[in-house]
Amino acid sequence: MNVERWRRRSSSGLALSTSMGNQYDVSTPPIETKTPRVLTRALRSLSSSSMDSTTAGSTRSNSTRRLQKTTSSSSSSMLDRLQRRVSIHSPASDSPASPVDQLLPYSTMEVQYCGSLKTDISLLKARAEYLVLTDHVLVKFASGDAARAAFPQLYQSYSHIDNTNPSCQTPCKISYNDVRLEIPLRSVVAAFNDDSASHRSGLEIWWFSPWPRLAYSKAHFHFSLPKERDVWLASILRACRAQLRQTPTIALLSDNLRSRIDHIVRSTEGSTDAGHQSSIFPVVRCAFGQKSVGAEEASDNTEISSFFLIIGPCMCHFVEVLKADHATAPGDLRVKAVSYGTVTLTRFRASVASHEHRFVMCFRSPFGRETRIDLASSRYRHIIETLTKADRNLKPMWPQHFQQVIFDVKGLPPPLQLTSGNDLGGLKRSLEAYCAAFQVPAPNWTIDWSPPPQPAFRLLPPEGRSYTALQLLAVFRALRYNSFFRAISFRGVDLTALAGRNDRAQYGDSLAYKSLNGATISENHHEILLQATLLEQEVHALLFASESIRSLDMSNISGLGAKTNRLRRSQHDIASLSQTSSEILRPFLELLRRQLCVCHSLSLSGNPIACQDLDDLANLLALNQVHLRRLDLSRCSLGDAGLSKLWMSLAGQANSLESIDTSNNHGVVRFETIQSSLSGMKRLFKLNIAGNTRFLSEESLFNEATMQNWELQELDLSGMMLNSATVLALSHYLAADKSQYLQNMRLNHSGLTGAQIAQLFYAMGKARPIEVHLNGCRMDEGIDELCAAIAEGYGPWCLFAQMTEFAREANYIKLLRALTVNQSIECLSLAGTSTPDAASSTACQAIADFFSQNCTVRFLDISGFDSKLDEGRLGQGFSKALSGLRTNESIEHLRVRSQMLNLNTEDLAEAISSNTTLLTLDCEGNDFDLSNYKHVVSSIEQNFTIQCFSALSAGEVDRAISKSVKTSSIGASPVRKPSIISRLRPEKIKSGHGKPLVQQLKDEWEAIDQDLARYLQRNQSLFDQDSATEQSDGSSQEWRMGSLIDVNFAMVFGGLPLLSLENQRARGLRHSQDSQQVSFQDAAFRRHSRQSSRGSRDLALRPFSSISSETAISPTTDEASYGSGGLPTPPEVDSPTETQFDLATPMFDEFRELNYTCSDNYEVDDGLQIKRHRRYMGDPTSRIDEEDGP
Repeated sequence: MNVERWRRRSSSGLALSTSMGNQYDVSTPPIETKTPRVLTRALRSLSSSSMDSTTAGSTRSNSTRRLQKTTSSSSSSMLDRLQRRVSIHSPASDSPASPVDQLLPYSTMEVQYCGSLKTDISLLKARAEYLVLTDHVLVKFASGDAARAAFPQLYQSYSHIDNTNPSCQTPCKISYNDVRLEIPLRSVVAAFNDDSASHRSGLEIWWFSPWPRLAYSKAHFHFSLPKERDVWLASILRACRAQLRQTPTIALLSDNLRSRIDHIVRSTEGSTDAGHQSSIFPVVRCAFGQKSVGAEEASDNTEISSFFLIIGPCMCHFVEVLKADHATAPGDLRVKAVSYGTVTLTRFRASVASHEHRFVMCFRSPFGRETRIDLASSRYRHIIETLTKADRNLKPMWPQHFQQVIFDVKGLPPPLQLTSGNDLGGLKRSLEAYCAAFQVPAPNWTIDWSPPPQPAFRLLPPEGRSYTALQLLAVFRALRYNSFFRAISFRGVDLTALAGRNDRAQYGDSLAYKSLNGATISENHHEILLQATLLEQEVHALLFASESIRSLDMSNISGLGAKTNRLRRSQHDIASLSQTSSEILRPFLELLRRQLCVCHSLSLSGNPIACQDLDDLANLLALNQVHLRRLDLSRCSLGDAGLSKLWMSLAGQANSLESIDTSNNHGVVRFETIQSSLSGMKRLFKLNIAGNTRFLSEESLFNEATMQNWELQELDLSGMMLNSATVLALSHYLAADKSQYLQNMRLNHSGLTGAQIAQLFYAMGKARPIEVHLNGCRMDEGIDELCAAIAEGYGPWCLFAQMTEFAREANYIKLLRALTVNQSIECLSLAGTSTPDAASSTACQAIADFFSQNCTVRFLDISGFDSKLDEGRLGQGFSKALSGLRTNESIEHLRVRSQMLNLNTEDLAEAISSNTTLLTLDCEGNDFDLSNYKHVVSSIEQNFTIQCFSALSAGEVDRAISKSVKTSSIGASPVRKPSIISRLRPEKIKSGHGKPLVQQLKDEWEAIDQDLARYLQRNQSLFDQDSATEQSDGSSQEWRMGSLIDVNFAMVFGGLPLLSLENQRARGLRHSQDSQQVSFQDAAFRRHSRQSSRGSRDLALRPFSSISSETAISPTTDEASYGSGGLPTPPEVDSPTETQFDLATPMFDEFRELNYTCSDNYEVDDGLQIKRHRRYMGDPTSRIDEEDGP
């Protein structure tokens, strides 16, 4: 509504209509009133009753003043006639300043209630003021006579009381001071009892000031008795409710105020919900027992600041608008705004039964103090309805009884509210609400639809600093009562920010004492939780409140694997680190003991566990009512006693356990203990016990009869010297049908000979779709049997034989010749495998023959290794072997690091320029200088297939530049003895040319990088065109299967192949329904279907962990390596995704670095390190190089 319309409609003000005044003048003769004395008038002007008579320029007192001056002939001035004309012809208005009832004469209104107010004894001539309540207005008169003069309908009501009193029977004129106050009911903001100490029987009413003012007015009314006050309050509230049914709330707000409020909501909440319409309610800010806030010194009927409650998408905003008018620009309005998260509402107290306008709101953020806000509003019912709906929408999965605890509204029945569009159980909406309430950025998360149990929620590690306590708390609260997910994973996320912290909240949602299905914890359990830390309470709530969480993955949550925390495990205090694990484990054990949760899988891998917590776990596993399915306690710093007690207790879970992982702990268990526990296991599909025992017996570790019932998918026996009986039992199992599900077998440093490996390969059959790790085994012994099996095609299609040092070069040559004719192995890693000395010409020729003649291997790692104590390189002549790469037509991904290729880059350059199948080439760690690098990059110009190339890491480039500068300085030094004059100049010359030389070298490196980026981009475009043609021409089934096999091998191989596939995925290539089910970043596959034969080459869909690699990449792929893409399954899910593939691992899958590294020694977690020490989880190895140290 524009300003002119407001002015036109409000021009009559609040004046009495002249027709009403004429009615009184005609019906009664004029009565002369005695003029009050000067002293009395002065005293009355100082009283509160007199102050009420001053209205903001548009009250009926102006009209009554004119009525007093008129004669009985009803003559009036020109201004009176104009005002009468406007009042008669002005239409009904929707503004608070000119409501419909203000245009009506008093005589036409329906009187609801009337009576005298309490006499003000402070006046010299005290007279009781009179109050009249109609269906439109509340009017206060100076006396009852004045009220009856204005409302002739009151005569009939009072005639039976005193018929002899002429003032009760005859109407009189209305003087200037007779109408003290008039309040339009439609403008009333709130009416409530005045609970101040000085006025025990009073009322307080707030209403909108007349147009054009943008403010509130207030007044107090005092009665003789509290009962009389209560009757009046009930009558006023009833009349206000009748008016509210006809008056929309939005009509009372001006356009400029609404615009300013919308701006406040948008700036505070951001783009949480663009389609949400905020609800605006006028309210009064109160402080009961004291004077009203904002009006401590304000007298009745004076303009004061206005208050508004805005319920937005995620926040509740309280806005105070300082006195202004409707014409003020929105940006010029002086406002004070305070916002609270709706999900931080701890109490809302109100009463619907008593129609009380007042209500109380309490907010509390974690680790903060509670904020109480006392409000009052005539629209309290709408506020309750809107706020309960907002709370339900932000926490759609929370049970109804928790909402009733927060909303203590008397007389309100429990509402049945059904929310719509609860995708992912309302997670996205709830998480945004909590983050907005806690004022923290939303963390990164994703949904994993592949590994069972699924769907699984996974909180992704941050890209920079660790998540704050409030960010973690927002995730926990958003997941509470969410029955959509069946698995929760915090793998690799540092939770130490919450560990050891307490938040003693008396009210709110800090403690979950009732589950979604109505189960309630006992008083004893409740007392335990009250004394627990915040992390314990949240883990309890996560597992207890939901009906669907079956799996909890808390691997590496102690901060050891964080990028910002590069201390070794030995440099940390194990006791402090185990505290975080204790706060995870204790609530889980308590719920299992009381049978109050359905979670049956727990992973605490990579987190030190205290002895007491391990004892509690072992005691719990012995109980009959406990049934665990998956338990992962690898790399938990368990000692001999703790690990032994754990394995003894696992016998009690023989009927339920499906997955056991206790690998890579400090302790060693007796052979008989593990043998006895394993003999009773009924349904294992994952067994990782690397380094857990020593074979001091000739007996087999496995009972073959029991083992035939297992459907193993993953087996890790690394770090234990397997005896012949155990190898025989394994070979029998591999030949059985039950082993067709086996996807990953790790036998690293297990002392297997070549003959024993051949025995296992023959049992596997030909081209078995399985990933086998045989790093550090004794292949020299029985090399002929092994080579015969490999040459015939027996064994896996993915073989890792890293860090194998042959005692005789002839054995190494035999292996290479067997691999040359092998037609089953597609992914092969020989990183660190070498001859005793530098490779001879015969060995180099065998390597060249392998490159030129093998037509099966597509992923090859033949990197070397170099350290201070040992090296595993093939020597200077290895570069000549690359000549066979010119004619190779199968290798697509080649990694050849640390092989001294810088000594003869011509061989590498010729191989690159002639090869037509390579897609990625990784040759870091070869100490290329600027000339070498330029020569290799120039050869890529002649190659049209390589898409990703890495020759130097960032650190290598810096070292190369420093080395070049040093060499230039040495080369420029004078040969002959300098003269005396030249001795005085060298410093100036050096200082003048040092910096330009460095800059010049950097420019040359950057120019080469630009050329490389151009070549790679050209090759990528050609590959995209060929892929699109192949996808449209090929019937697809074979093409899709090949694509999935590439994904499988790329995740196992890691490095540039995985980066290349990630880039293709980002560009939308190779995008089919089957490949949508594959997550390149979370690296999870479904269990493959039963195969008709073990020699089938169909892809086994299985859970793999993705690879962590800090590969040196070209400028064109640098940005893509950190790109993110939404998970394609299901397509409608729109959630943040993981931005670094090196952090992705499926539920309960061991963290592994498989690109060229030998992460197999049970005393070494990751990397090719000859010095035996522990590396903390997640430390990537960028190259095979010697350790840094003195």
